[in-house]
Amino acid sequence: MMRLLLGTLLVLGACTTGGGSEPPTPDASLSMMGVDGGGAMIDSPLALDGGQSNVCTGKAYDTCTSNAQCTSGNCRAFGSAGFQVCTQACSAGTPCPMQNGAAVSCNNMGLCRPTAANACTPSP
Repeated sequence: MMRLLLGTLLVLGACTTGGGSEPPTPDASLSMMGVDGGGAMIDSPLALDGGQSNVCTGKAYDTCTSNAQCTSGNCRAFGSAGFQVCTQACSAGTPCPMQNGAAVSCNNMGLCRPTAANACTPSP
């Protein structure tokens, strides 16, 4: 898909209306798409391949599938809520970390249970 897009852009960029011998000026939109005027790839903040923009890092309340994905080493399923997240032990003396500025409750099993998982995609 990327090669097709690059090929199309290069063919369009080669067309000139003046008929002179001067090479066409690179289109500014090519730079935004990760291509410089010579067709070489450059660093770009845009992800054309549909890359994940928010990958889970293992912090509290990130989605997980195993303990190894959590910095706390504690990945738990909260079946009634329908999600599985990184969590930690809690008590009256050890409160739960906040989630996006909101308080998170300590459930009756001594685990921090958010109302929803963080908006991120688990790493493989």
